[in-house]
Order: sequence, then structure tokens, then C-alpha cells
Amino acid sequence: QGEIGKLMEELDNIANTTTYNGKQLLSGAFSNQQFQIGDKANQTVNATIGATQSAKIGQTRFETGSRITAGGTLGFTIKNYDGVNDFKVQPVILSTSAGTGLGALAAEINKSSDKTGVRATATVQTISSGTIQAGNTGDTFTINGVVIGKVAVQAGDKDGALVSAINAKKDTTGVEASVVNGQLVLNSADGRGIELSGLGSSLSGNIASVNYGRLSLVKNDGSDIIISGGSTVGLGTATAEATVNLESVKGQIAASIACAMGFNAMSTADLVGKKQSAGVTTLQGAMAVMDIADTAIANLDTIRANIGATQNQITSTINNISVTQV
Repeated sequence: QGEIGKLMEELDNIANTTTYNGKQLLSGAFSNQQFQIGDKANQTVNATIGATQSAKIGQTRFETGSRITAGGTLGFTIKNYDGVNDFKVQPVILSTSAGTGLGALAAEINKSSDKTGVRATATVQTISSGTIQAGNTGDTFTINGVVIGKVAVQAGDKDGALVSAINAKKDTTGVEASVVNGQLVLNSADGRGIELSGLGSSLSGNIASVNYGRLSLVKNDGSDIIISGGSTVGLGTATAEATVNLESVKGQIAASIACAMGFNAMSTADLVGKKQSAGVTTLQGAMAVMDIADTAIANLDTIRANIGATQNQITSTINNISVTQV
């Protein structure tokens, strides 16, 4: 992350100090410049070079919906994805079975990301609200319809008995367990929902019994992602949204932006009052950096293409003048 910070300092240095004949070329100041190309007044070519500072490139749109706690059939429409047309995402079933849930919906969205410009990820992760208490799970402790059974649990699952019992059946449930800072963390491997029952004394009141996850959308041109029917997938009034540029990966980011990026698995409240480390110091941050970097590269490619087009235009003009001279 330190190296990334230094490289971006150099990127900004290049943008702010590159000059030719007293004119800054890459800072954004080189705008609508006119080149006289003919032997008569107003026979000109106009040229503009976009700004290349880290604060001016990489604008990427992130939107993350609220946590879904009910099953059903999910689908929605991406409105005006290209400024004109709509795209209907084929609906999928939201359940705890393999091949369903937000993971399946994200896959359906990503099939057409080259067309719509919108990509999706699903985060289905259940985290206990407090540390695991000493006690037992219920005789009918069940995950996604698979009976785990009674497990004697130590505080914080010190001996790993609870995690071992859950992971022994992860291939059937699709859910893998771990303990972080004494809290139980359940991850859905393929994006199916996580449903718990028969929690017993060690988990009762300490963990959500139903969680179908949160859906995150990203668009690399920085424009708003307009959704119709998005309330079925938690996208609507509860949507966390932000447009982030390359400069944002240099330091800490606000909780609201981290929420929009999908850093928190359970709810917006998880991040209230907290700053999040930006950049590649976390898995979620690294993935966000890759999205933003892709956008920044595309921005610079466009600027280079515009310069190249103007160069070709001027070259053609010079050739034409040479013919006229002959």
C-alpha cells in the first residue's frame, strides 16, 4: 500500500508538471486549444487533453443494497444502462439450495456486464453479534436444512468444537465456519442463503437466524446505476451508494463509502463511526482498488486516443498543405 501511495504521488507529479512551451499539458488546463492550420483566419484545429490527476480519474460507481432476510424470486431491470436502453436481469430463486441465492443472481448480472457495464458481487456472511457463549447448541441445531446436532461449546469456541462440527458438513450446507475475535463467522461459499435453527444456549439471541446476504453493484464509468424493481434485492431507499476516484485509495475512507463498496456483511450499522482502511490492506479494499484502477486505465486510454486522433488530423492537414504547396 505504501508503494501504491508513492506511485500515485508520482502520477500526480507528472500530471501537474508536464509542460510544453509554457503550457501545462496533463493537468486539465490544456482545454479547447486552437492550432492555426490554414492560410486564412479561423482555419483551425481544436484540441483538449483531459486532466490526469488521481483526483480526476478512476471515477467508479459503487452501490450496495440492504441485507435480505426473506426468500423468494429475485429479479430487476437496469434502466438506461447505455443512456437509452433497459436491461432485464433474469430472475433467480432465493433459497438455501445450491445454485440459488444472491450468488446466482450476481452470476446472472455478470453474464451481460460487457453490455450493461454493471458487475455484481454477493456477500452472504453471517456474524454473531457478540462472542460465542459457553453452553450447548440445540439437539436440532440445523444449518440450511442439515442437522448439525448438539455440540458442547466453550466460550469463544476455544477448543474449536463448534467450528469443526459445522465444517464437517460444509459440503452439504454450503456454509463454512470460522471464529474471529471470539465471534462466529459463517460464510456461504456460493452465495446461497444461510438459515439457522435450534441454536441452543450458546448462540440463541446472538446470531441472525436468516440471512440471504447483500448485493453489491459496480459500474466503471462512474454514472448512477438506475434500478427498477430493486427493492426485491435490497436496492432502493436503503441502498448505500458512492462514486469514488483513484485518490480515494490513498488513505482511510468514510464508513458511508465503505458501506457502498460492500465492506460490511450484515448492516450499515456495522460501520457507523468507523474509518476503514482503503487500498490493498484488506481483501474488500484490494478488489475495490482493482475496480477503480480499471476505470482509471480506461480514462487514460480515452485521453491517449483523443490525443492520437488530433495528431492524425494534424498529420493529414500537413500532408494536404504539402500537396497544395507542390
